[in-house]
Amino acid sequence: MRRLFLLALLAFAAPAAAFEMPEDQDAADFVTANVISTFYHELGHGLIDVLQLAVLGREEDAADTLSAVLMHQVWDEESATTLVYGTANAFWLYANEAEQQGYETAYWDEHSLDMQRYYNLVCLFYGADPDLREDDAVELELPEGRAERCPEEYALAEESWGAMLAGLEPGKDAKGLVLQGDTSDPLVALLEDEVSTMNASYALPEEITVQVADCGEANAFYDPSEKSITFCREYADDLLRLWQAQQ
Repeated sequence: MRRLFLLALLAFAAPAAAFEMPEDQDAADFVTANVISTFYHELGHGLIDVLQLAVLGREEDAADTLSAVLMHQVWDEESATTLVYGTANAFWLYANEAEQQGYETAYWDEHSLDMQRYYNLVCLFYGADPDLREDDAVELELPEGRAERCPEEYALAEESWGAMLAGLEPGKDAKGLVLQGDTSDPLVALLEDEVSTMNASYALPEEITVQVADCGEANAFYDPSEKSITFCREYADDLLRLWQAQQ
């Protein structure tokens, strides 16, 4: 199981255009958690595309589910908890900010609402190990009525994605994720670790490029025409802004 080594990221001499990881450890944990969980989400879109997976429901929800499953499967307990708390906190903060600013609720959006994503993530995290994570469910205010169903929800999520990814073990000439960018950039370095971990676990029928870019918007996305995952530096900037606004 993997552990987060966030302090190592602070030692990078990032190029001028790169995102600068904050020195405050809590802020760095928050940004890192959301970079990783968002990468897993976009990876879900990429896998659905290149593996031509059937999705019974909204693809965005399926990608969220993969992100939750990977956070549980890939990381040790302490690190998984840090990732889930940071990601859930971002959903809560974005929802609270939207309410305070009087933004229209995006019922029309392809994503679930931020607070729905919050509770779905918390439910899956709790359901993956309810005995160990009972205190987390209480702290994150997961309603008892939902919590009762979460072990079954996680079991279904893990079984469903597991069936889709079965038989993808990498071989000698396996294709997979290809990182582009300078690893002196902390965001690229973060993604480098995730790319290596995923390539050690799964082979793909075609390559998917992973890159960090200036996009002109706070976003991260998978482009099926380019077979690429792009993480925008503006999104990392916005995560840091969101964290600092609550302090």
